[in-house]
Amino acid sequence: MSLLTQYGNHRAVPIWDAAPDDHEVLKRTLRCQASGKKVINIVKPPRSERWFWDPIEASGLEPLTRVNFSVLDYGVIWAFVERWHPETSTFHLPLGELGITLDDVQCLLHLPIQGKFLNHTKMSRGEGADMVSSYLGVEREEIDIAFAVTNGVHLKHGTLQTIYTTNQILAERAIAENKSVHVVRLYRERSVRAFMLHLVCCTIFSNKSSYYADVVYLQYFQDLSCVHEWNSGVAALVHLQHYLDHGSAVITTQMAGYMSFLQGWIIAHFPRLSVSVDAPNYAANMPLNSKVVPGQGHKDAAGYRSSLDNIQTYDCVFSTYDAHRQVRPLINACWFSGWLMCSKLKAKHLPERVLRQFQHVQGIPRNPSMSATPGMNLCEIDRVFTEELELRMIDEEIRGRPVTSPWDTEPGYMSWFYRVSHPVMRPVQAPESPPRPPNLEVLIEAAEARNDPNLMQVCRSVKVEVERAVRDGEAVEGTPIHGILQRILNLLNPILAYRRIKRRRGTRYNTRG
Repeated sequence: MSLLTQYGNHRAVPIWDAAPDDHEVLKRTLRCQASGKKVINIVKPPRSERWFWDPIEASGLEPLTRVNFSVLDYGVIWAFVERWHPETSTFHLPLGELGITLDDVQCLLHLPIQGKFLNHTKMSRGEGADMVSSYLGVEREEIDIAFAVTNGVHLKHGTLQTIYTTNQILAERAIAENKSVHVVRLYRERSVRAFMLHLVCCTIFSNKSSYYADVVYLQYFQDLSCVHEWNSGVAALVHLQHYLDHGSAVITTQMAGYMSFLQGWIIAHFPRLSVSVDAPNYAANMPLNSKVVPGQGHKDAAGYRSSLDNIQTYDCVFSTYDAHRQVRPLINACWFSGWLMCSKLKAKHLPERVLRQFQHVQGIPRNPSMSATPGMNLCEIDRVFTEELELRMIDEEIRGRPVTSPWDTEPGYMSWFYRVSHPVMRPVQAPESPPRPPNLEVLIEAAEARNDPNLMQVCRSVKVEVERAVRDGEAVEGTPIHGILQRILNLLNPILAYRRIKRRRGTRYNTRG
């Protein structure tokens, strides 16, 4: 518990403690809310309509129109949520830790990971109504009705789509009636803003409601020429990690956030785990999330849970973006270690815990509190990322040496990890002897580097030597030394006998380490 201090409230606890026939726990599913399909289905103007696509592309949000999935594998998503730990902001697997980094954001989504953190605060209904009226052209009476229906400063996704298409129609009508360029531009900008708000609220700001958008994000689209200044990549990562933190708690029943992003990350790093096919129209300059089309998979996470419990090093692609570096190079911001934020939400970004994803040998990382100071306020988090980015990058000493094999770790890392973590979700049922543990080669190398003795072999050698001494009369019967040797034999015999019985019959082995 030195590392995972919140483990007592983690959903992994009842899964580990459940009996094999406790289907209420083992078959329980997490309800995942996703709206990415709405972005796919909404009718968009042809690419030749530059009045629409120029501001979308300039904003940095255009990739969000390409990277969504109409079908998601909720079973595999659920299996990874079970392994997320908020203390480290990483997934804990039998192979060690893996995480979603800023490099994953820029390669999978092509969103910018530099720029100003989003800093909005809670908005009143009056403020929201003024903004919708000014920037989307909706009458106040209609806005009040819309807010009443959603019970807050929200607009239904369907309402946003209507605003988006209505303003396009009004622009076409204004052109036909030879109205001024200013009027046409006004309608078109309203249409673009409605689309952008719908776009981000169905993707990076997707919430548990799954049917409405928060009006508060409209403020970032007031001036369409300045949208690119905001750090939408960090916003996507912070929101996803926020919902992963909540999803890993034992009391949570729903998971939200950018599900297509999480699914794409799983496919990129674990291509053998779930079903997917290559996308037919993918080009090398596109975001990697648009490279694949996932299958539905299984809603039940039990099969994926077992697969991850028995995963081998060759099942994981630690560093998956080598062929994409000419499109998205590894920039300095990816090495930033500390807090990220979006409005009142904050999340840890700790690349030192997942060095193999950057092609460096993984060693025992420092405590998360050394990188992300507990209690750090939002103003300080913003200042550090803006003014001290270079100072907060992990240095060459922490990065260590490059890997030879993708799964390379420093001696002692795997032993340490199994002491401080819970990388296996279910005890292994072994009919004869325990199956070879994942990453056994690394464990053996670490033990050999430390010259760990084989304790059972030591016990056997001691027994043989004591029996020889007694047999050869080196200790005369009735003397104190003879009694000591007999007591040693009495201690060793049950241990060695139990070991033989245990391996022959097969029992339930605790593989937590």
